[in-house]
Amino acid sequence: MEAEIIDLTESFSPDDYVINIIRRAVSNSQNILIDNPNHGRVIVLGNTGEYYTDLENLQSFCQLPSNSFKVTVLNEEKIDRYKTSIGRNIDELLWMSGFYASEGRLIEGGKWDDVLELCHWPNFTRIPMSINFLRITSLLSRSATSIEHVIVTLKIPRNEVYQFYCAAHCSGVIQVNNGTNLSKPILKPHRNNALLSVLLKKIANL
Repeated sequence: MEAEIIDLTESFSPDDYVINIIRRAVSNSQNILIDNPNHGRVIVLGNTGEYYTDLENLQSFCQLPSNSFKVTVLNEEKIDRYKTSIGRNIDELLWMSGFYASEGRLIEGGKWDDVLELCHWPNFTRIPMSINFLRITSLLSRSATSIEHVIVTLKIPRNEVYQFYCAAHCSGVIQVNNGTNLSKPILKPHRNNALLSVLLKKIANL
């Protein structure tokens, strides 16, 4: 019984991972560089909905603590400097960040009995997934369905359904539709330290 209670309620905060670093940039149409000296870097273009990276596997990057990253707001000149690969859809990065951070846990604010409504089919050819994710999406495409109904009907482990929920919610594939919707966080823009430095110099010279 105790193990089941833990399975039902264990959650994680997106503030503890790269998820909300990305979401802040997207919500405020900012262009940023997310860098970790040991694990590489990702460029997020919030104004165009793209991301760039040379990393072949983003799993370890997405599972790092948020305080291990250095975030730099980029101007147009710096954006061109860091574009070393083909741009990808930012929704893919949001999916991966939720998928890898979840590890079978609910995202903070989510509930074990939430009703999920499909907004659109994800592009499963570009994101981490399992065959059960196809089954869940197919079921949701017929009508909004509770997590418990998904688990019972499809006989899929709870942690796998939770992982789908987190990835799909972070990328906008689903929305919660149970009368008490999982509210979208109010995300402040990243501080532009370079601009702040220029302003401080100007103030000092007054």
